Amino acid sequence: MGNYHFSDTPEPDNSPFGDRLANLVADQLQTGAVLAYGHRDYCGMGLKVNEDQKFIYGEVYDGDFDPPRIFETRDLFVTWLSAQSTASMSRLDDDAFFQGNQVITKKRLLDFIS
Repeated sequence: MGNYHFSDTPEPDNSPFGDRLANLVADQLQTGAVLAYGHRDYCGMGLKVNEDQKFIYGEVYDGDFDPPRIFETRDLFVTWLSAQSTASMSRLDDDAFFQGNQVITKKRLLDFIS
């Protein structure tokens, strides 16, 4: 959470992340690792596993997820994430402030699992 590098401007990549990457991300999340920036105010989008072993995706503010999208099982999370892409996660349909702002990208996922 101490990563303050935000120049992760998503490229227009529509290729799905795929099953392998989604499973590797799920593995990493289940170790207790959190994919989120931790700084003041809006911290972008993040991923984690909560205390009930449910997968969480959502906006992060001051290090807290709000409001989260909750996936009850690993299979549901992996199915969802594997179908996503850098483009689909870029929030291009949101207000200009959120578009591409600290979003989940393929590069960010690959850095997270390495």
